[in-house]
Amino acid sequence: MTDFSALPPGLARPGFGEPPIGSVMAYAGQIGGPPGTAGTSAPIEAWGWMLCDGRALPIYQYPQLFAALGYLYTPQGEGDQFNLPDYRGTFLRGTDDGRGMDPDAAWRTPAPQGAPSGVGSTLGSALQHHAHAFQQAGFGGGSEPGPAPGATPPQSGVTGPPISDGDSRYPPGISPAETRPANIYVNYIIKFAHTVR
Repeated sequence: MTDFSALPPGLARPGFGEPPIGSVMAYAGQIGGPPGTAGTSAPIEAWGWMLCDGRALPIYQYPQLFAALGYLYTPQGEGDQFNLPDYRGTFLRGTDDGRGMDPDAAWRTPAPQGAPSGVGSTLGSALQHHAHAFQQAGFGGGSEPGPAPGATPPQSGVTGPPISDGDSRYPPGISPAETRPANIYVNYIIKFAHTVR
């Protein structure tokens, strides 16, 4: 059984079913000021949660969260502060842990104080290798070698962007910057304290 007697004064033991310190969840509400402005994560901080925005925190104020994260996300190594993970603008992915579902695991970048295949490691966007077969126009004709009269020499080229199949209900989605599934914005928040009483 867990000994809760070592908790800092004012912090109650976690209730049954309460997520552990360091848990992350998607929060569909607004946090702080307008989008793109710095601000507090209130009111969620009053409930023991804060935004996963990479900020540095003093260890003495958040000892339980530091016990869960350590210096994993802290670029400068050890000291009297540690960093939260920064999940803004990213998708989360479960660690592969030997299952083999991450074929590019060898290309992952470790967290500042983590392992390449561990929690906090990142991997940039990519498009899976693929090829498309197509018919090439023929040149020449008859039994004599060489191009047919009036034929132009073959030219190099690249395929164009996706085009619609004529059904306006399904326009092709095109981005010059990323390959992505359909998505919706949420705020990822992290549990930093149990209920304060």
